[in-house]
Amino acid sequence: MRVQVASEAGEKPYRLEVPWGPTQSGSCFYDLREQPAALEHIEPARRHLALRSFLTLVNGSDSIFATVKAQTALSQDAAVASGAYAFASRVALVFARAELNFQRENYEALLMHLRELLEKDTAPDTLDAEFHIPFCYFHAAARAGHALAFHLRARGTTPEQAELRWGLGLARVQQALLFLSRALRQKTSQSN
Repeated sequence: MRVQVASEAGEKPYRLEVPWGPTQSGSCFYDLREQPAALEHIEPARRHLALRSFLTLVNGSDSIFATVKAQTALSQDAAVASGAYAFASRVALVFARAELNFQRENYEALLMHLRELLEKDTAPDTLDAEFHIPFCYFHAAARAGHALAFHLRARGTTPEQAELRWGLGLARVQQALLFLSRALRQKTSQSN
């Protein structure tokens, strides 16, 4: 997996809000940690088993994360030879413990460890992941903080192959997040 980290230097306007309101397409924010059954309202999760699994596990009780947004898209890949397809997703997540979201260092450390884990993966020519730490406004706390967002894109010669590769890549990101979640839980329980 080819992993890139985008810079978010300088003061920028908030790029995310938690919770966010309904969009033109009718989608809106669902707190899947508090209401796991709301997964049925997320159209991409109903259509793509890999995303459904990711959202279920990353919002589960074994995880220290909560997802904020998730989108998917299939397209002809203009960057590759004619006839190639790309399947992609954009996912944003935050720490489930609200106080961790207000210190950028928490996200920078998470991103460093994620990068280490994911760069060990294979398939660099067919799978790309781009991570960044956007500003995020948390309405419940009435304060600005951060989130972790990533764009995962897989290429294939058919739409099905591109989606399959994407699903395998998303499972790899899921495994890395859950591994780091367990490690961070152990670290905090040992320090208490």
